Amino acid sequence: MKKLPAFVLSTALLFPLSLPVYAAETTSVVQSQSLTYEQALERAFNASIPLKNAADEIDRSFEIRQTIGSGIQSYPIGVGNGEKEAAERAKAKALIQADTAWGISKRKYDLEKDNIIYSVKTAYNNVLKAQKQKELAEANVKNQEVQKDVAFYKASEGALSQYELSQEEGKYESALKQKAAADKALDDAWTKLNALIGAPQEARFALVDEPQFKPFERSETDLENDITYVVSNSDLVDMAEKQLKIQRLNVELYTYNASSSTSYKAEEIGVRQVANKVDDTKKNLADGMRAIYYSIKQLEDQYKALTIELKKAEETLKMAQVRYDTGVGIKADVTAAELAVADKKKKIFDTLIQLDNLKLAYEKPWVAAGASAGGGSAQ
Repeated sequence: MKKLPAFVLSTALLFPLSLPVYAAETTSVVQSQSLTYEQALERAFNASIPLKNAADEIDRSFEIRQTIGSGIQSYPIGVGNGEKEAAERAKAKALIQADTAWGISKRKYDLEKDNIIYSVKTAYNNVLKAQKQKELAEANVKNQEVQKDVAFYKASEGALSQYELSQEEGKYESALKQKAAADKALDDAWTKLNALIGAPQEARFALVDEPQFKPFERSETDLENDITYVVSNSDLVDMAEKQLKIQRLNVELYTYNASSSTSYKAEEIGVRQVANKVDDTKKNLADGMRAIYYSIKQLEDQYKALTIELKKAEETLKMAQVRYDTGVGIKADVTAAELAVADKKKKIFDTLIQLDNLKLAYEKPWVAAGASAGGGSAQ
């Protein structure tokens, strides 16, 4: 599976989105309440303190912009000379910087929302995934218990050595430990989801939006068109270009014979550096989308192969059940076949989870720096 490029941008281009901090609700726990992904998302929006702060920052930066703008009567044009013209240009740059900061604050708000959208998607799906893992662990315990009992019977009849019996007992103990680990992993997944949506830590919901397989009907031509659209409309790119606009002002409104410690040539170099970062931002988004696209296609092939394997496992289970029902087979064969079916179903479900996460990452590649972790093959 291809590793996605990390979207590492200079702080001059991007005010990094911190991990969300959420205000917990004081509502009572409802064990049987259903929860869709959209409901979880709405709750997360309402609970997110960073999102509230981002909204306030839009208003704050607007007020600053208005205050600075009220004191400017005219705008200088071109380079200047001397301290007086330097002061005039400094005021003009301050207004443009404040206006740009206002625009960036709106983009940051949108990015914070996208961050929450992706965080809730992965947290919601991680609970579903952990639930399936717990079911598989329980099936494994059931199978290993039957296998252990069969081994004990054989050992009592002298058909199995004590060493072989101890091996089966060890497998059973290992299965119990795996189940305990699965229980803890599920609790951890719930804790993370509840933190995002502002629910009490002990809250448990009936999650109803399990991912379903839907072909990703995007050709390579569509991919390139999608890249063009996403890059052109990206908040990250817009923020980077706004920073470039500010940097260019240092050249366009440069003042000679003033107390500036930066030369005109240095300001020109600064423009080139920021322009390069804009290009790098665009390239990272494009590379990320291509990596996600091919990961999705690979996972779709994996899903198709797993469905074939599941059919074979179900046929094996069917035959084992028939043999057991007619008295020519043993229960151990049935439980082993049941475990094999459960294992294939779990791998299929994990693949669907990865596809669901990656399809969202394809739409919003700027939130997908961690998506490569969810894009590997199901084991």
